[in-house]
Amino acid sequence: MGGPGGGTTTDPQLRLSWDRSLRRLAAPERCAPRLVLDRAGLHEALREGRAPLRLLLPVLDELLTPLAEDTGLVVAVTDPDGVLLHVRGAAATRRRAEDMGFVAGADWSEDAVGTNAPGTALVLRRPVTVHREQHFYPEAHPWSCTAAPLLHPVTGELLGAVDLTGGDAAAAPAARALIGAAVRATRAELALALRADPAGLGTAAQPARGPALPAGPGRDPVNQDPPAGARAAAPALRVLGGHPPALVAGGQEHELTERHAEILLALARAPGGLSTAELSDRLWDGRAREATVRAEVLRLRRLLAPLGLGIVSRPYRLAAPLDSDAGRVLGLLERGAHRRALRAYPGPLLPRSEAPWVVALRHRLAGLLREAVLTDGSAEAVRQYLALPEAADDAEAWALLLRLLPARSPARARALLELERLGA
Repeated sequence: MGGPGGGTTTDPQLRLSWDRSLRRLAAPERCAPRLVLDRAGLHEALREGRAPLRLLLPVLDELLTPLAEDTGLVVAVTDPDGVLLHVRGAAATRRRAEDMGFVAGADWSEDAVGTNAPGTALVLRRPVTVHREQHFYPEAHPWSCTAAPLLHPVTGELLGAVDLTGGDAAAAPAARALIGAAVRATRAELALALRADPAGLGTAAQPARGPALPAGPGRDPVNQDPPAGARAAAPALRVLGGHPPALVAGGQEHELTERHAEILLALARAPGGLSTAELSDRLWDGRAREATVRAEVLRLRRLLAPLGLGIVSRPYRLAAPLDSDAGRVLGLLERGAHRRALRAYPGPLLPRSEAPWVVALRHRLAGLLREAVLTDGSAEAVRQYLALPEAADDAEAWALLLRLLPARSPARARALLELERLGA
């Protein structure tokens, strides 16, 4: 009876996990995942007892599912006990995974199937990668997986785990980086929701966006722009599109370095503040020393001082709220105002940034905008979306435009040419 991978693993935590598995399950051949929740039970678990997870599932779907579908992987989310609540991804891979019991409602805790990425990540409360024969459960030996725990941003409570499962790509460093970025994005999303519902994430767990404009004759209160002069000229962060990032204050634009824009955006989206370690994790993937982070914040603080803006320490947080063009577009999308969001969106969020948290937010913002336009958009909205450089090769959008255009519209010829170019 050997250890993980025939004793080849270099991760001592996996050896300890195998030891735990042997004590609890005696032998690999004696374990198997049990189906503990049926369809009704899964619905109830998410609707009643797992409000934070219910909020986070759309974020994880937006960030991970499209990539999983393109690369033949499966995305799974568990509850704190290791029960799979949500399984998405490549259809062929999901069908194969079902043969080993990797389905929604199944128990994939260490107690049930021994060493595996989501179950072991829940025990260790840290990211885990398990490659092929490192799994305790023999049916999982053809598979690799990487998982990370989902923790409450305030209490540290274990909410569940998110997992990528499939071939060797699921154990690659890129998979671990992607999981990490997704987890950080969900923590930020949950922190925002807690601002609106600090009592415990009730049904109205959406970030407060200020009072809506009163509706009047002929006015669409969601998709119409407010009257000119309705808002005070407060400082704002510009991080969308191809222009250099800038802070707009006092009617003037103050150009920012990429790193300073990243820090300001991270702090603007985390009103409760971020520690030095959290800033390093979000923007440097945890590789920056505390002295490096402190030096960057100090330089930014000096830049902001003449503009009347400040950064408070321990944790780092902005002394006053700071709007951003990215935050405005996200707010419009959350309210269903896709036409206004499309008009306010000039291009990707900090397109040259490689900071994990920024990359995750960039994909989320672009994905939400695309989904809103393609789901509810008119022909004109789809045309506006396709005018964005990042959407030029979106064959699905061109096909949708072709379906929405009138039969005699001259724009149909352009749509057909683009579909031919894309081989669609």
